[in-house]
Amino acid sequence: MSRLPSLTGLRFAAAFGVFGLHAYSFVKLADPVAGRGAQLLFDAGDLGVSFFFVLSGFVLTWSARPDRGPLRFWQGRVARIYPAYLVALALAVASLYVTHRIPPIFWEPLGAAAVLLHGWYTQDFVYLGVNPVGWSLSCEMFFYLCFPLLHALLRRLGPATLYPLAVALIALTWAWPWIAEVAVVPEHERWFVYVFPVTRMTEFTLGIVLARLVMLDAWRGPGLRVATAVFVVNYLAVGWLPAVTRDTAAAVVGTALLIPAAAMADLRGERSPWRHPFVVHLGEVSYCFFLVHLTVIVTAAELLDLRGPWALWPALGIAAVLLLVSYALAYALHRCVEVPGMRALNRRIPRPARSLSNT
Repeated sequence: MSRLPSLTGLRFAAAFGVFGLHAYSFVKLADPVAGRGAQLLFDAGDLGVSFFFVLSGFVLTWSARPDRGPLRFWQGRVARIYPAYLVALALAVASLYVTHRIPPIFWEPLGAAAVLLHGWYTQDFVYLGVNPVGWSLSCEMFFYLCFPLLHALLRRLGPATLYPLAVALIALTWAWPWIAEVAVVPEHERWFVYVFPVTRMTEFTLGIVLARLVMLDAWRGPGLRVATAVFVVNYLAVGWLPAVTRDTAAAVVGTALLIPAAAMADLRGERSPWRHPFVVHLGEVSYCFFLVHLTVIVTAAELLDLRGPWALWPALGIAAVLLLVSYALAYALHRCVEVPGMRALNRRIPRPARSLSNT
């Protein structure tokens, strides 16, 4: 299948939204007007995780190879995410020691995080323990486990079924918060809606469905400019939406339009800012950036007392330095761990021999 560089570029946009949320949460602004502006821009930054989940389903479907069985697929995904994840986890542990923030209950969260099972724990001291952004990788591992079966089932469906299924998945994403209010004890509602891998599977499956529509040349959504505008309006309107929808469902409609639109722009050779080489480079580093940025922010905030409140320009300067340090660390992790680790682990299991029908 054709490469879709715009989707790689969009990965960094999503990661930057998460960074903005965390930087804004730790580096406080003294000016209430500037604070309100930062809140408008970044308060919904955690929706970048929802974007990642939809994008993950789309990209895995787009790149799926019929000659690659489940074992080979799972090996490839572990090679892709696990080495860098473990190093980032070790950096987070080092940060806890350096900043004297070792929690009273430490080994259980660390053990769960090390094997990517912390998303299945209802206690926030576990799923947010050690490296708080890591819970999303627990979801991703569950998605990878289910993908071969999901893909085999959904690739049999035609557009007449895929479109209603996409609408149903969007509706279910919106419904989870209200289901949680009825069926889940209050102290576990946020976990159920935001962290639980089974509920987040809705967004991943939506990505698979959207990819199949594009692959079948059946996508009839708006172009990239309109889809981007819808997403931006959708994102900025989060503050006026019901609180229970803000962490997951708030931008799913915009996401479901933007990802296929960016893919179609690449396929048609249309202009796309997300295809710029530097933006694509940032997208390639975005996974490692996502893993380390919060460790950088928290460590700096604790050691250098950066919480403020700050005037606007000093706050922007601090945020810029945190961004650059996070990028530098992410780039080193990408080049020294992620890429070599992926190559090394992928060499351990030989590729299946091609049959004559595939030659």
